[in-house]
Amino acid sequence: MKKYVLLSFVLLNSMVIYGQTWSGSVANIVYKNCTSCHHSGGAGPFSMMSYNQTYNNRISIKSAVASQTMPPWPPDVNYSKHAFIRALSSSDMETIINWVNSGAPSGDLNKAPSAPFYDNLGFIKNPELVISTPNYTVTATEDEYRCFPDSTQLNKDMWLTALECIPGNPEIVHHVLIFRDGGTKSYALDKKEPGAGYVCFGGAGTSDAQLVAAWVPGSTPFVLPKGFGIKIPAHSNIIIQVHYPAGANGKSDQTKVKMQLTSVPQREAYLVPALNHELNVTNGPLYIPANTKKTFNEKLVFPLNASLIGVAPHMHLIGTSIRTWAVGPDGKEIPLISIPRWDFHWQGIYQFPKILKIPGGSTLLSEATYDNTSNNHHNPNFPPKDISVGEATTDEMMLTYFLFSLYAPGDENIVIDSSQFQVTTPVKQIELKQRSVSITPNPVAYQHNAELHFTSDVNDNVKLSIFDLQGRMIQRSDYNYQLAGQQSIPILSDKLNAGIYFVKAEGKTWTSTVKWVVY
Repeated sequence: MKKYVLLSFVLLNSMVIYGQTWSGSVANIVYKNCTSCHHSGGAGPFSMMSYNQTYNNRISIKSAVASQTMPPWPPDVNYSKHAFIRALSSSDMETIINWVNSGAPSGDLNKAPSAPFYDNLGFIKNPELVISTPNYTVTATEDEYRCFPDSTQLNKDMWLTALECIPGNPEIVHHVLIFRDGGTKSYALDKKEPGAGYVCFGGAGTSDAQLVAAWVPGSTPFVLPKGFGIKIPAHSNIIIQVHYPAGANGKSDQTKVKMQLTSVPQREAYLVPALNHELNVTNGPLYIPANTKKTFNEKLVFPLNASLIGVAPHMHLIGTSIRTWAVGPDGKEIPLISIPRWDFHWQGIYQFPKILKIPGGSTLLSEATYDNTSNNHHNPNFPPKDISVGEATTDEMMLTYFLFSLYAPGDENIVIDSSQFQVTTPVKQIELKQRSVSITPNPVAYQHNAELHFTSDVNDNVKLSIFDLQGRMIQRSDYNYQLAGQQSIPILSDKLNAGIYFVKAEGKTWTSTVKWVVY
């Protein structure tokens, strides 16, 4: 199946050069949709095929297009819209199918566009930071999670605005997680184990690490909208976690991560699995007995106004469909993403054409179906075996990552993909002056005190609220200030579990929210 998909992909790319050219229709369609389809696994240059080779495989091309297998675009375009869609329109598919049905004529090959060149250098050509893992040879016979710490050598705070991951050996890289790390524990763990890196099943092995980006098969470069960034504090380490699945024993990999960074403060964006199988399944646990099909649901009430940039569903091999949506306080549904034919080999973070406002008090919902029968040709077990939650490829997951920022007025007007709108002038980015609020220390150890620092107005009434990622209000306090000036409020972690929280400070004329990590 993998060979067939790759063959079809190469065939479609070959049509960019050698496809028939009456009105340039077929060549233009495929060029438009496939020049951005560079193999994100970095497998090396594509081999372009001659017209005769393409002609000999015209039936496979027709089948791949008609079944919407190629070009790969898993989301249902009729359910919700996303940025930079690679799917073919109905008219595009009809044009290609008619070309094959009419005998796949070559047209005038002298008028064909030049062949695109694909190398292993990726899309980000001038990154501010490039980190590579050591050349590592897998020794484990089962799934291995390997963490490779690397100092960024940054002497000031930076904001990540784009990231690209290029696996050195896509055949053995299941996924890659990129963490920022404010401590030194990762280096101590590395020194304890022989060879490069250290085993880090389920995470980075240190509570100082926070997820900033991820790569899974099918991902394209991770790019944030202008004005947004993920903060990388000065002197942070970067940890690259690579999952090598069972069967990778004896094979080598050297994965590369390329980052675009800026020292200009950006609005902070977060990437969190807000809907997940650990906390949000309403009819769990996530367990699929052999020879059964099961559907699971997840639910979360999010208390704060959020500016949603994108979503990233994640399951493993026996997942067959997943849908995620929100229901606002007014009861109206906000469709986010539907993948009716889940394919583990094509995943990604799907951004929206415009930033979506998710009003505070909205309910986030997800529904996923799993097929643990022998009819599912993706099933890793024959005969089928019971499958439950786990990190291995042969286990299962039900996650939806949310890429978001805290809402500011006008965010819903920020365009991410201008090609889907009638835009005659550049979209003016909204610059918002927000009240500076900070917490020290952040992260803070459990049962240790921290302080919230801010500037109050005259006769200010400040409300302090702490929420967890599940939308529950954990603490609430009120403070009155007669004079304007710098203020500090103690916040306690003794009643909190380790995790990520949002601390919201709200005065008479201002509001600000900051992320707080307790470990």
